[in-house]
Amino acid sequence: MTQTEKPVTDISDADDGNAGRTDAPIQNMYTFWYMKRNTANKAESYEKSIKELGDFKTVQGFWCIYNHLVRPNDLPNTMDYHLFKTGIKPMWEDPSNRRGGKWMVRMRKGIASRYWEDLILAIIGEQFDVGNEICGAVISIRYNEDILSLWNRNADNNEACYRIRDTMRRVLNLPQFVALEYKRHDASLNDNTSFRNTVVWRSDKNPSSGDRTNSGRFNQNSVGKENAAPTTTSNSSDKVQKLENDTSTIRNAWERDTKKSLFAKADEEIDMISQSNAGVCSALDDTS
Repeated sequence: MTQTEKPVTDISDADDGNAGRTDAPIQNMYTFWYMKRNTANKAESYEKSIKELGDFKTVQGFWCIYNHLVRPNDLPNTMDYHLFKTGIKPMWEDPSNRRGGKWMVRMRKGIASRYWEDLILAIIGEQFDVGNEICGAVISIRYNEDILSLWNRNADNNEACYRIRDTMRRVLNLPQFVALEYKRHDASLNDNTSFRNTVVWRSDKNPSSGDRTNSGRFNQNSVGKENAAPTTTSNSSDKVQKLENDTSTIRNAWERDTKKSLFAKADEEIDMISQSNAGVCSALDDTS
């Protein structure tokens, strides 16, 4: 089976070697999903194209699945990974998602694996401290960029949305110039797109809480006058591309010169976890 058919090695023996071991539980149960878009049959329903990879509710269970997955950097284009709380489908229409939205970070090709790992470790480690607001995360592999998304339950809960935004920036250690974007799922249902018509937030331009309408809702069409940044509302892929071009020189320098220090702490933490769980998945092939 090729990775374009299923981005995972055989996980049928994922529990081998775990007999008698004490698992470290996590607060919520989660499910890994993947989706390969069928470009030859665009009429195929989204629901039919998403497939479950496995559930876990312990730290060891996470690593036993995760260590079998092809890393995002090595996935073919138009494929997505999803990590969602068990019982929530990675769909706009799901009852837990339909009133919510998602924060997004667009990345150049080749750096998605580390960001994806950092984000999902923060999710299962309950680092966002927003109660039940977090639904799941998605990494979308595309031709010219990769997009990391974090879905929340209620787009009208401004306090939670802003805390999620700020925590996401912190756990990913994003520089100030890197933009985050937000889109409500009801807006996605209206325009039938995932990554267009978003509200763009840059902390160097929007230092305060950001855009609200009189009702306290995120406004998909405008931003607060006092904190409005140039090209804050993205109505087309051209505007997003312009934002990328404007920051390309700084971005390249950051990726070249500070990548090592950027992930040093995360590497140390992952090494500690790996050492503490040594032998848990010894029968599995490490595809990282």
